[in-house]
Amino acid sequence: MDVFKHCLEKLKPEDIETLNEYFRGYDYRGASYTFLANYIWKDSYSMCWERIDEYLLMAGQVGEPGEVEETEAILAMPLTRTGTYDVQKLRKVVLETKRRFDEMGVVFRMVNIPGHMVHLLKEAFPDEFDFVHERDYDEYVYEKDKLMYLSGRALHKKKNHLNYFYRTYHYEVKELTADMEPQIMDLVNRVREVRSYTQEEEDSLTAEKKAIRRILAHLEEENVYSVGIFIHGQLEAFAIGERLNEDTAVEHFEKANDSIRGLYQAICSEYCQILPEEIVYVNREEDMGLENLRQAKEALRPHHMEERYLGYLKKDEKKIEELEQENN
Repeated sequence: MDVFKHCLEKLKPEDIETLNEYFRGYDYRGASYTFLANYIWKDSYSMCWERIDEYLLMAGQVGEPGEVEETEAILAMPLTRTGTYDVQKLRKVVLETKRRFDEMGVVFRMVNIPGHMVHLLKEAFPDEFDFVHERDYDEYVYEKDKLMYLSGRALHKKKNHLNYFYRTYHYEVKELTADMEPQIMDLVNRVREVRSYTQEEEDSLTAEKKAIRRILAHLEEENVYSVGIFIHGQLEAFAIGERLNEDTAVEHFEKANDSIRGLYQAICSEYCQILPEEIVYVNREEDMGLENLRQAKEALRPHHMEERYLGYLKKDEKKIEELEQENN
């Protein structure tokens, strides 16, 4: 969609510099609020962007360009490079985006609003916005040391699995490099083949493969972290992530051969071990409402959750309800 001037499909070096400047300009505390996170998933969300006054606005639509209706477009929280927000200027740029959406016949809504930033929109739009807590997209944040050692009674079973792996297998831990792509994608395919999927799940996994391939070109960047576990020379698990802020890293991808007991616990622990000393927390992203994934993430006892909200103007409530009914 072309509500904004630029898209992530055609980036110049100066564009990347600008985007990084805004993504790093504020502590958004969200796994998707980095340039890299948006870039690697660009095929799935067709993001476009533009600087308006002091802020950088990003909007997109779910799916490949041309495959979904424009009415499914979404707007992310405007980005600042100053570390602060002026609520009146924020109101101005949001209303400008709303005007453009209206001109295109697109329902206006904001998604993935960090919980600690909702108050900014409330101040900018007193009694004009409604917010919906989207539990499926809340992000799980853990203490790095607890993931590393799985200490405490609550994590005793997980610790047993980890100890079993360390006692049983001869393994090698290596930092991932771009030339390992064939082994990495082979593992992705092997993990995928263990069960059947719905068409929606297949589409999601295909998009994930593209994102993994894209992030491999960034493995050597300073704030990107990766690790792999090799058994008998074969890659059996890997994890890739990046720094979010001064004390938090995110783990974007984690894959492991599920037939090897304790391997998932081991790759998570090894990922935590390679993180800089100043990193205290690890954001392991959302559960997307998948019950098995939710149970697994809750079982690791997160330190806290980073809440996510959907926001829309009250006068657009009927349009939002109609759109949700169409999607359901």
